[in-house]
Amino acid sequence: MNGESSMGGVGVCRHNHSPESLFRRRPAHEPSPASTQGRGGERGGSAPVGEASPAPPALALVVYALCGHGRGHSSRAAAVAEALRARGHRVRFAADAPAADRLAQEGGGPVHRVPALRQVLRGNRVRYLATARANLDLTWRSPEIIAEAEAWLASVEADVVVSDHEPFVARAARRLGVPVVALSHQLVLTEARPRVPLRHALSAVGTRLGIGVLAPPRPDGVVVPSFFFPPPRAGSRAVFVPPILRDDVLAVRPEPGDRVLVYVNEGAGLEPLVRTLGAVDAAFDVYGLDPGQAAPPNVRLRPPSRAGFLADLGAARAVVATAGFTLLSEALHLGVPVLALPNRGFFEQVVNALALRDAGRGGAVVGRPPRPSDVAVFLDRAAGLRRPAQTAAEGRAGRERAADAIEAVVSGVGRPAPTRAPVRPEVA
Repeated sequence: MNGESSMGGVGVCRHNHSPESLFRRRPAHEPSPASTQGRGGERGGSAPVGEASPAPPALALVVYALCGHGRGHSSRAAAVAEALRARGHRVRFAADAPAADRLAQEGGGPVHRVPALRQVLRGNRVRYLATARANLDLTWRSPEIIAEAEAWLASVEADVVVSDHEPFVARAARRLGVPVVALSHQLVLTEARPRVPLRHALSAVGTRLGIGVLAPPRPDGVVVPSFFFPPPRAGSRAVFVPPILRDDVLAVRPEPGDRVLVYVNEGAGLEPLVRTLGAVDAAFDVYGLDPGQAAPPNVRLRPPSRAGFLADLGAARAVVATAGFTLLSEALHLGVPVLALPNRGFFEQVVNALALRDAGRGGAVVGRPPRPSDVAVFLDRAAGLRRPAQTAAEGRAGRERAADAIEAVVSGVGRPAPTRAPVRPEVA
């Protein structure tokens, strides 16, 4: 706030697949990632003849500390927890609202409340001065917050802490000597060298500094889920894995219709977007705005609903959305093309949008509000950008490999040697 690399068999390799290869179907004769992990169930399999199967790691209590904002963080946390619990580990969450509320409501067990740093968004733009003011109190209280987290970690006897863009619990773990795994897509900006247009160079520097403040100091492992894989930075020990998806996403069977799904991650000041959509000859389902506000006849404002959202995503002709990693990953898994509208001031979203466009899987409008012509031209191209959906096994690969990396740190073998070689998940 992220060479051959070895992290306890997480399945990374040196092959230089193109970005498109991550999403193509696997031929029937190729083993799926989930079938080659060497443990029971669908991840089962046997070791090569003459080699002993590695002993499974001891069961652990995993504390997963995550940023309280953004559906993507809680969705990723729940998916990783599903994989870890299937292996017999226990998982406890630490987060602030609204992530803590979502995880508790979905059966994640009691969630330890940790105050979360906040970004202030208005009109599709990060407001830096307002963000600094909003976090001033937590900055002053950080020693107290870390001490409280340290006492809680000691009381639950955590074996490892996974930190997803959450600064306090990871620092408490470091003070206790509990190993820490940094797991976040934002780390692609600090652990790799993505393409950065010159006009965004200053934003890139500022964002990397901010991620450095939030990221755990000296983590024992680094896991970067991503749908694009730039060359790693010199000395990086990060393991790059495919996007981490939940079971409800893997259960969606896409049947494209004639409506366009639209998602914005905050509605304040985005009435112009509704007017823009009203000027396009297409039908839109919009999430993230107040369903009670006025809208043009071709725009349907939808109330918050995870089930409704996924149903609309599976039936979508295309997606128009802010460029958060999780929604882009879900759409790409289902083969749905996306027009990405990065939040201004959110450099990670700019990188996501450009990577999506470079992979030939969608379009991007960067640095300005979208015009009706932007949306219309994208929709004219959308049918040619659609791809077949990935298999469920391919969709599970990211969370299984993330779980492998966490287990490797618990076992004490999760510290691969630095390497300069490109890292590519063996997905296709």
